[in-house]
Amino acid sequence: MDYSIKTSCRIEELQEEDQLIIVRLVNHLASMRGTSYQDFAFKKLQEISIQNPWCDSIEGFDKAEFLSKHPV
Repeated sequence: MDYSIKTSCRIEELQEEDQLIIVRLVNHLASMRGTSYQDFAFKKLQEISIQNPWCDSIEGFDKAEFLSKHPV
């Protein structure tokens, strides 16, 4: 079965080194198909994908420093 997914992707806006990290992450998670680790990782990525650094309290993230450089 052939199908296509259309979505916006801004990966070209990232530095090449960061693009490589994303590609390595995709390959790593693909190699873990069907494992509880893959499920765990995707749940964490889902959380990250909806976080708002201006509003949310994010464990391990220095919100004060972020806001000083990126004020609302």
